[in-house]
Amino acid sequence: MAPIGSKLTRAAPLSSAPASFEPKPLTRAKPLTEAKPKGPDALKHPALPDGGPKYSPLVQNTGDAGVLMATGGTNKLTAPLSADPKKYLDKPGTTHQKDVFGGTAKASLGSASASTINHRAGGVIQHSAQAEINGPNASFQAQKTHAGRLGITSAQLTGEATAFKGQAQAGIQLDNKNHAYTAALTGRAETGVNVTGSLTHDVNRHVGGFLKGEAKAGAAAFAEAAASLNPKAGTALLSAQAGAGATAGVYGTAGGHLGRLHGSATAGLVAGAAAQAGGKLGLENGFLRQSAQVNAAAGVGTHLKTDVALDVRHHLKPSLAEGLRPGLAAATGVGSPASALQPEKSKLEKALSKAFGG
Repeated sequence: MAPIGSKLTRAAPLSSAPASFEPKPLTRAKPLTEAKPKGPDALKHPALPDGGPKYSPLVQNTGDAGVLMATGGTNKLTAPLSADPKKYLDKPGTTHQKDVFGGTAKASLGSASASTINHRAGGVIQHSAQAEINGPNASFQAQKTHAGRLGITSAQLTGEATAFKGQAQAGIQLDNKNHAYTAALTGRAETGVNVTGSLTHDVNRHVGGFLKGEAKAGAAAFAEAAASLNPKAGTALLSAQAGAGATAGVYGTAGGHLGRLHGSATAGLVAGAAAQAGGKLGLENGFLRQSAQVNAAAGVGTHLKTDVALDVRHHLKPSLAEGLRPGLAAATGVGSPASALQPEKSKLEKALSKAFGG
């Protein structure tokens, strides 16, 4: 175990089968994703012109939480594009919504799906079964905006929790054209909760700043086994692994923009534990191989990130009569007044519009 306060490092991953059989990289649980504002209240932010700025100051960071998350158990077999899954269960779940405490609360009892694939085409044969279940989940979102003499202030609070999420897959895939064959059995279960609050103030479209706080907690467990055969690559391998982990973390971000210069700094504290074990036996890329590995990590870690960016894009400047331009709403998820008109056209645009009647 790592001592308290030490920097956590990810245990070396188990070596895997050829790339075609390699499991997909794990992403964080979907319950931890922020809700996006909708409808007329999804007001725009005036800091930058339209066009989807490349720099987003409110980028979500998992920090060292990723080091302690169990990585594995996701589906290994991908359905061919021409495959036609047969659905046995497809229950999307019913969502209930209510406006409370100045925001919107949503709740659902969950969803479930189950299907099989029996596909033969283009030299590829796949027979598989997969299922996914999402337990009860709930979310809340509130958003307020104030426009005054000193600028525009926007605040947003979001929270989301999922009691349970699980997925499983079993099947075989035979690629006769590439002489690649695999059989896999995977399963994963996880749970998570996330709360985020942010505050943004813009004096004008050239000067502004923001603060953001975030708290996350999650747990996951997985197990998987695979058999891979690729005569051309000299591979005939059996592998298996299992693991579990739980983490909790808090993060704070501060930043802003001054003209074309943007910057932010994020600091966080993460605590948790994870363990993973696995092994393989067989012929891999022409080498006879046997391996076994056990990895574990526990403790408290810190996270620090700084980011500075200079916007070098050409900005169309609106006239005073056209008001503020919309900008970072998609990037920040924070609302502000949307009384934005189209930007003033350049002389060339006006000439072309007049010539072609636009």
